[in-house]
Amino acid sequence: MTSKTLASLAAASIMTLGGCQNKTESGALIGAGAGGLAGGLIGGWEGAAIGAGVGALGGAVIGNMMDDSDAKQREAAKNDANATTQSENDALKEQLRQEKLKNEELQKQKGQQAPPSQQAAPTAP
Repeated sequence: MTSKTLASLAAASIMTLGGCQNKTESGALIGAGAGGLAGGLIGGWEGAAIGAGVGALGGAVIGNMMDDSDAKQREAAKNDANATTQSENDALKEQLRQEKLKNEELQKQKGQQAPPSQQAAPTAP
């Protein structure tokens, strides 16, 4: 296998990465390209075919592990955001409860004072 052919195969593999939906697909494609290139250099066409197959399998496995890790990180970030939101909600609820108690206390104090029309008028000496 000529180096031009191998370079063309590697370039074609890399150019198709844009169509990959996730890291599993990208890993398989990169692995196939790298394995095919290495296998071709070592064992010609047969080596390229074997290398591409082994590389694709290895790349897919590694890409799948990366996808799983990303999913776990997204879930952890979502849970952190939910916990933060819940904590903020709890703080706001407590603040509203305190304000309500304060308002109720003020209303009680106002209710204990007699209205101005019922207060005794000052007497002149």
